[in-house]
Amino acid sequence: MSKLLKGIILIVTLGLPISIYLFLQTFGENMYALPVYPETSYASTDCGTVAVDYTVGKLTCDSADVVVLGDQQTYLFHFPDRSKTDIAGEMNEMRRLVEETKPLDYRLITMSNEGQVDKWDKLAASQDGNRYWVVTSACADGLEQLMNCQLLLSQFTLETEGSKSRMVLVDKVGRVRGFYASAEKGEMDRLLVELDVLMQEK
Repeated sequence: MSKLLKGIILIVTLGLPISIYLFLQTFGENMYALPVYPETSYASTDCGTVAVDYTVGKLTCDSADVVVLGDQQTYLFHFPDRSKTDIAGEMNEMRRLVEETKPLDYRLITMSNEGQVDKWDKLAASQDGNRYWVVTSACADGLEQLMNCQLLLSQFTLETEGSKSRMVLVDKVGRVRGFYASAEKGEMDRLLVELDVLMQEK
């Protein structure tokens, strides 16, 4: 093979991947889009009709406002498994979530039962003061309706075994953007990625 032919092959071999990379950097848009829930309108006996453009404005329980949204904040609602007494694993995952998302601006609200609220409150208080993390046992009796109807958790099928702990991600305009199992490491890894993606949305 002549030196000229070898040179041409070398240039093409090196130049083609570089030119593809530069083209994609210039014209490509590498964004992962989070879904908006509900993806279709639906009706249920307990919750009534939920339209596809549903937004969360406030969370109510027994006709009282528990959380009022609408201040251009991203919210992450956490509902620990109320039937569990050993919550150390889930607490570790929540601690990791808070530590790994320190630069992100969102509000974390844990809605627990009275048997667990002290443990969650101590964990929240031990974290950096920059994180807005509220722990409450308000609405213990009406929590199922709040979770399933107001935050659409009835539409979320948990694919993990064991814990019934849940998290719901709500964006700045009140749209439900994700559901997670808060006691599972893989689910929390997914939440970390999706929370970062949501913060980059325009």
